Amino acid sequence: MTSLRIGLMLACLLAAGVASAKPPRAVATKPVAPPSASAPALPTAVCEFGGIEEYRLPNGLQILLLPDATQTTTTVNLTYRVGSRHEVAGEYGMAHLLEHMLFKGTARHRDIEGALAERGVSKNATTAPDRTNYFATFNANADTLAFLLDLEADRMVNSRIAKSDLDTEMTVVRNEFELGENQPWTVLIKRVNAAAFAWHPYGRATIGAKSDIENLRVEKLQAFYKRYYRPDNATLLIAGAFDKHATLALIARHFGPTPKPAAPIPQPSTVEPAQDGERSVVVRRVGGQPLLRAAYHVPALTHPDMPALIVFRLLMNRQPGGGLGQELADAGLAVSASISVEGGVDPGLASIDAVLPPDADVDKVQAVLTDLVEGRTAKPFEETDLQRVRDALTNDQRHWMKHPEALIQQISGLIAAGDWRLLFKQMQDIAKVTLADVERVRATYFRPPNRTLGRYLPAAAVERVDVPAAPALAQSLLGLASPPGVQDGEHLEPLPATLEARTVRTLLPSGIALHTLQRQTRGNAVALEMRLRWGERDATFARNAARMIGPLMIEGSADYSRQQLTDLVVKLGADLEISGDAQGATITVSAERDTLLPALRVLADLLRHPLLPQHAFDRDIKHNIASLDASRQELGILIEAATRGHYNAARGVSLGDPDYVMSVDEHVARLKAATLEEVKRFHADYWSANDAQIGVAGALPDGLAAEVERLFGDWKKPAAPRFVRHVPQYVAVPPARFDVVARDKASATVRLQQALPLNSEDPDYLALVMAVRIFGVGMDSRLSERVRQKEGLTYSISVSLDASAWGNAGSLGIEAGYAPENRDRIIAFVKQEAARMSAHGVNAAELARNKRSFLEGRKSTRIALGQLAGSLTALAERGETWSLFQRQDDAIAAVTVEQANAAWRKYIKAEDFIISTAGDFKP
Repeated sequence: MTSLRIGLMLACLLAAGVASAKPPRAVATKPVAPPSASAPALPTAVCEFGGIEEYRLPNGLQILLLPDATQTTTTVNLTYRVGSRHEVAGEYGMAHLLEHMLFKGTARHRDIEGALAERGVSKNATTAPDRTNYFATFNANADTLAFLLDLEADRMVNSRIAKSDLDTEMTVVRNEFELGENQPWTVLIKRVNAAAFAWHPYGRATIGAKSDIENLRVEKLQAFYKRYYRPDNATLLIAGAFDKHATLALIARHFGPTPKPAAPIPQPSTVEPAQDGERSVVVRRVGGQPLLRAAYHVPALTHPDMPALIVFRLLMNRQPGGGLGQELADAGLAVSASISVEGGVDPGLASIDAVLPPDADVDKVQAVLTDLVEGRTAKPFEETDLQRVRDALTNDQRHWMKHPEALIQQISGLIAAGDWRLLFKQMQDIAKVTLADVERVRATYFRPPNRTLGRYLPAAAVERVDVPAAPALAQSLLGLASPPGVQDGEHLEPLPATLEARTVRTLLPSGIALHTLQRQTRGNAVALEMRLRWGERDATFARNAARMIGPLMIEGSADYSRQQLTDLVVKLGADLEISGDAQGATITVSAERDTLLPALRVLADLLRHPLLPQHAFDRDIKHNIASLDASRQELGILIEAATRGHYNAARGVSLGDPDYVMSVDEHVARLKAATLEEVKRFHADYWSANDAQIGVAGALPDGLAAEVERLFGDWKKPAAPRFVRHVPQYVAVPPARFDVVARDKASATVRLQQALPLNSEDPDYLALVMAVRIFGVGMDSRLSERVRQKEGLTYSISVSLDASAWGNAGSLGIEAGYAPENRDRIIAFVKQEAARMSAHGVNAAELARNKRSFLEGRKSTRIALGQLAGSLTALAERGETWSLFQRQDDAIAAVTVEQANAAWRKYIKAEDFIISTAGDFKP
């Protein structure tokens, strides 16, 4: 091994001050030619760990690269170590508002949204207490990567932070704040966190205060931007398919000239004092269902106690068998219960959340919850429980290592805490956690004086829990071992012709259609989708229990208890999902080459001999009814209640017809009338492989076809009614207007809907798709530009066009949230833009940009294994090959301006919308 490679391999450990007995894996490094005298210095290699290579620019920019030639996409993530923790009074919400403003452009990049859409880039940004990140994923393309690096370097220091943009974006963010105020959980979390932290900024919501959002001065926002958006406060992460050496040169070219500011990066210094007794808060709002939250202060993410706290969380949440599930959900005291642990740069909170049925005894549930979590009534954990948690975490780590883009997103959240290697350190330390460690952290932190609840309880004496400071990070990284590697995959361009060449279609002797697509994947991953079909819609819909079977499958079978099933699936590193409805079921399996066939054997036992226990059926019925009751004051449900009579009358349907829109009360009555015997009879009558399509994509195991035939070939029910596909037909629904008053809601909702006589195979369908995209899909659409960007009336406005390959019951829907006083304005603007589309049509530039974006998006859907397996079964149902995708791509590319305009004018009529609104409208 050369000294150059040894140096790179050990540099990570030397950065921590020590060398590990088990050093990180060495990687071959191709020397990069030194830059010319006029070129900026290339990034300096720092270290390599877990397949991730770290570099630094002289200006302090940290660079993390995770190249993977087997991928077909690239992800670029830029994380700044600044968030709501860095704000001061009067500026709460500024970090999040600044995140929005960075999409407003620079002098060189005036239309960021349009430029990204044109290149087919999927992007977003998020703000947290400790960091803000901007990320983008795209089909691997050197020019797109160069554009993104140029963009990020430019807006790091040259973003246009203008008052005119702030004035409109402020109302967008305010609407986002108001949407959160509609959600009981969001409000409760805000109030509990505020009560738990007396001084530390973690007690403030990242979204900020409404008054600060509304009154923020642009000069303060500009100063905040210049203070924290700088190369020495940022980490650039790139994962997926890219040329490493060319990328390093691009990074040097675009980011290198940006100087490191002379002033140090200011950091908050507030330390939260030890809590001196139970705290409480009560939130009263209209709608929803009872909720409980108990929060306890815990150390920072880098503290040695954090791995044991994470294990405690997993043990309590584990399904089945976790303490919260057994004592609360399974006992019927709560609909659901879970614990989260949120440490950050500074000490954070561990929070226990419970959703209660409407008639719950809240005092009783609170007592059970706190007694359980604080250890007074908890059953001791066992070594088998601990091993299950370790197995599950090993699967998670293996998943991240197989998917570099997922791994880099995990790391992005840890950068602000001190070091990107924390993910690997946590996984290593978790493996060493003992049951004694778990009980020690429970006794240390989960104590009444350290608790914040929904009520105040005075104490006879004051206790304080001092949360210890984290040790030096360099010391805690001592002995960190690199995670195990995974099998490399191959690069496969997701072109229809390439996929068709890899596809093998087999009709098994039993009649099961097996369609496979061989691809050598990272970690030998493989995905399977099975579609079962049966019966005729009217007859199966009349069977009340038809939709209740899928969720009950996870309860086990004749051969496996739920616990045994969970343990076995975890050991196989697999994932099973079963969903069923009146006319069929869809089953998905993700596994690896060596575990797919064992997973299929488990699946066959579940499907053929499900346990379907009474207690689980009763629990699901109770939970579903509780959810329905809790939804009565939700804006969407209120709109549905107001409009259902109009739709039912237009369709000429009544209760019992599958097309009838039921009320909440009718849904509840249907659930109450259901019985477990009906569930079992429906399974006995219909569930079978009489009509089965199976798609498998990835690292295929040997003997797959033979095993499928052995497991499912004789799963036949000759007496079961054959599958008859329902072909929905268009029914005209006349325009109407419905306004519903929903008190105590900060945000309102509007829906505009229109039924269309449309089939996805119609000659003008794809032309209409392009016209609708230009009108209202994406941030660069006309509707978003008008209502969000220009008028600042909404955080989100969406447009959807639905059409099936069967029948002709299409629809167009528009939905937006907004402040209640803006109801008439937002409806007027939507109508104006729809009328403008009809009058003036689209232009060639809009159409060309949207065609490129749409085609790039379609290409990206042919990458993930689960999507490939699903496409195989979808094509099988239609009797098609991958050439269908190519024909559709060609048809999209051929759409003309005249065709798009003609399709819009044929189908979309601004005067035909059914308009419904819900909100706290004032007289």
